[in-house]
Amino acid sequence: MKDDEQNKRRDQWRKIIHEYLQSGMTQKAFCEQRGLSLPQLVYYNGQFKVGKISSENASFVPVKMTIQDKTKAASEIKLSLPNGFQCTFPSYTDTAQIKKLVEVLLSC
Repeated sequence: MKDDEQNKRRDQWRKIIHEYLQSGMTQKAFCEQRGLSLPQLVYYNGQFKVGKISSENASFVPVKMTIQDKTKAASEIKLSLPNGFQCTFPSYTDTAQIKKLVEVLLSC
């Protein structure tokens, strides 16, 4: 029973964290608006960050890549993240470095 309650709580917080990330609000403002505990939001946001999610609960976050100017296609990579943030990287940027940057940007 205890495991079921913990799983249910984690599922609820996973949904809340998803809503928070989609909201574009600060953690404090989101908690005030929803009547949530800021320390709990911070805790669960840290638990569900990319790389901390166990493989059994992992899910992919969609990252949209588009080529708007074909002349620049070979020289840069443009990302539009689900939180609305857009960034452009030189095409020679190491993919591991881009991954780390995207993880940080998605946590904002």
